[in-house]
Amino acid sequence: MKILHTADWHLGNSFHGHDRIEEHRHFLSWLIEVLRERMPDVLIIAGDVYDTPNPAATAEQMLFDFLLQATENVPGLQIVLTAGNHDSAGRIEAPAELLKRHNIYVRGTIHRVDEDPDFDYYLLPLSRRNSQEAEVVCIALPYLRSCDYPAGMSTEEGIRYYYDNCMRRLRKSPFKGLPVISAAHFYAAGAAVCNSEHSERLVVGGQDCVDAEITACACYTALGHIHKAQRVVGKSEAHYAGSVLPMSFAEKHYDHGVQCVEVNENGLQNIVRLNYSPLRSLLTIPEHGAATTGQVLEAIGALPRRQKNDDGSDWPYLEIRVLETQPEPSFVTDVNNALADRAVRLCRIVRELPEVRQHTHENPSVQQLSAMTPREMADSVFQHRYGNPMPQSLARRFEEAEAQAIHTPDE
Repeated sequence: MKILHTADWHLGNSFHGHDRIEEHRHFLSWLIEVLRERMPDVLIIAGDVYDTPNPAATAEQMLFDFLLQATENVPGLQIVLTAGNHDSAGRIEAPAELLKRHNIYVRGTIHRVDEDPDFDYYLLPLSRRNSQEAEVVCIALPYLRSCDYPAGMSTEEGIRYYYDNCMRRLRKSPFKGLPVISAAHFYAAGAAVCNSEHSERLVVGGQDCVDAEITACACYTALGHIHKAQRVVGKSEAHYAGSVLPMSFAEKHYDHGVQCVEVNENGLQNIVRLNYSPLRSLLTIPEHGAATTGQVLEAIGALPRRQKNDDGSDWPYLEIRVLETQPEPSFVTDVNNALADRAVRLCRIVRELPEVRQHTHENPSVQQLSAMTPREMADSVFQHRYGNPMPQSLARRFEEAEAQAIHTPDE
């Protein structure tokens, strides 16, 4: 059997105020072409289909349009779609019965029999496109919250509780001898994550971190949640497909795409990574570290100009990191003016201060402060913040302001 694994679409995402509708349409069009070329038996979408629990109508329309195109272009295709932590479990599962008629199986909420979870509901026998005979069983688990498993269990214990019980049910079923694959959405221990911008919304302190060995019952585990595509270190074959678009500038160099997995009666046979190039790239000035204001404006001057009739759909997102050695009140205006005819989308300006050894600047006492002139106070603050003396041009402006304040009568 041939399986495509994808996750973390985040439909409806806004990147620093810029909507990403065209970017997502570009990805979904690419994925339709991959489906036509590869003709898989199963497509797994492992959570975070949407960016928010209450997605816009355009985001929902993109999902349903894609599902329709996918099932029309690949007759017999089975789609397994699970909810992630960004999704509304109930909302994503609302059309489940309708979608099931098109071989689309949605798992978002926890179904119960009396007080216990209905573990059979999360066991999906899957077949080849041209066959009705099951060849693998998929354990399809949505993102689990603390209310979904017995009280007092940790995240890892809760997920293990589901896997153990699903396997007990499977061993009593007619499909007990088939290879097992899994679809899940959690933070696996040992996975490489983005530590600087936290776009994955991980629990502080790693309390939601789970040992991927709990999925050892599966010959392949299709994971979502972590945005960097990777195989989780360990004995189990647990893989993150990665996000389809970069979700922060810290993810600028991440690989994007889908996993193409082949499984036979003996288990995992082959994995091929299919790479995707997003419509818009991420650009940082400078590439490493931070630049002076002059260097930033010079780099902007080297950017490509906007072309006539260019709709800007593929313009890269731009981040500027400026080393602020003194106050630059006109810098933002200068940047916007310089970018007016450049083919980029400005996202943010990050101001960085020089490294200053804080221990060399002791806080003055009240007596010392009372003995200081306003100019001396300003010099001290400037030195402490920027690591160098106040320039003469700024000092003169301060003295002019001080003189004006002294000679201006109180109202």
